[in-house]
Amino acid sequence: MKNDIVTGKCVDMSIDGLGIAKAGDLVIFVKGLIKGEVADIRITKEKSSYAYGIIDRLIEVSPYRKDLDCPVAYKCGGCDFRHIDYKYQLVLKKEVLENILKPFKVENITEDDNPYYYRNKIQIPCRDSKMGFYRKYSNDIIEFDDCLLESEIANNIIHDLKKIIKDNPYYDSIRHFIIKHGKESDEVMFGIVSEDFNKDYKEIVDYLIDRYPNIKSIILNHNDRKTNVILGDKEKVLYGKDHIIDIFEGIKVKIALKSFYQINHDMMIKLYNKVLQLADLNNDTKVLDLYCGIGTISLFLSRHCKEVTGIEIVKEAIDNAKENALMNNITNAEFVLADASKGMDEYLKDKDVLILDPPRKGISKELIDSIKKSDIKKIVYVSCSPITLARDLKLLQDHFDIGIIYPFDMFGYTSHVECVVLMTRK
Repeated sequence: MKNDIVTGKCVDMSIDGLGIAKAGDLVIFVKGLIKGEVADIRITKEKSSYAYGIIDRLIEVSPYRKDLDCPVAYKCGGCDFRHIDYKYQLVLKKEVLENILKPFKVENITEDDNPYYYRNKIQIPCRDSKMGFYRKYSNDIIEFDDCLLESEIANNIIHDLKKIIKDNPYYDSIRHFIIKHGKESDEVMFGIVSEDFNKDYKEIVDYLIDRYPNIKSIILNHNDRKTNVILGDKEKVLYGKDHIIDIFEGIKVKIALKSFYQINHDMMIKLYNKVLQLADLNNDTKVLDLYCGIGTISLFLSRHCKEVTGIEIVKEAIDNAKENALMNNITNAEFVLADASKGMDEYLKDKDVLILDPPRKGISKELIDSIKKSDIKKIVYVSCSPITLARDLKLLQDHFDIGIIYPFDMFGYTSHVECVVLMTRK
């Protein structure tokens, strides 16, 4: 059946942005197909109960299809929805969320006022003198001239770097470049991830600091492991500081190479204000913030409650969080290096509100058990994965009433959405 062409109608969208087409009884996942469209589909891969395909010919075209404004959008793994009108993307994303999160109620998605050049962190793989993004589901590097998602200064830096490393075997040991850009501060961090920790990258360093005065930190990270993990354990400063500063809602934050910081600054502020609204804090409220990262939510909430305790397993992030509290003269926020997925019984004691902002895998069964037997009255759960959010809400609904789920379009032109929901103890 591979390479056969069948005619199918797209009846839905998948969580990873593929069109779900039906051709008779056959279900086909098709990149670039929009709900409602009819197409001739070339089968590229067969599974026992479904198949994957590509568009061979569009027969009925969606009124929401738009011309591509990026020449590599179809090849690159970055933009799932580059071909879809922005407002309609939000409609499709909400439908996907509603399917996954049944029976819970999902609000309309809070849109990004300007979903272009919003990414303040970019990781660029390098191999065989190529720099770009990975093709989705592969290790093929797709080169580009101008990415419409990443910050404009990152685009400029990448364009310049191509001239230096192109066809130069000296730089073959470089695995990734990482660029972090503070939206309000305009400070830039540049990271080089290399298999060779002793190699001299003076040409790159000198060129960048001469051309970009807002680069305040250049870090060399050592990673010679044969894995997909980007960062290694060892790093050293090649220029400037070991961090950059950014600002949101009047709060200054230090960001290290390994620190997690929301990649869309303006949407982060919208999301955090919803967290604040749902938490409904007062001067007597004690907050526990699990998976706190560099403490952004903790510091934001600290101005509205009695005290906040943040828990995080990454040492560099906790160090940043403590420094951030000092830098902002915040004295009612404490940060602890610990694994939020286990051993949280003691930290949950005497707390009124729990903030959860876990990685994509969601929260552990052990933590769920600890939450259930605690006296926590309210949970505000921030999630980047609707699948694990649905699972965790169902595991907690016997002890908590589940409120409306509020999605935020943190990642415009991709299939990803960030959600926040309030849970109140029964």
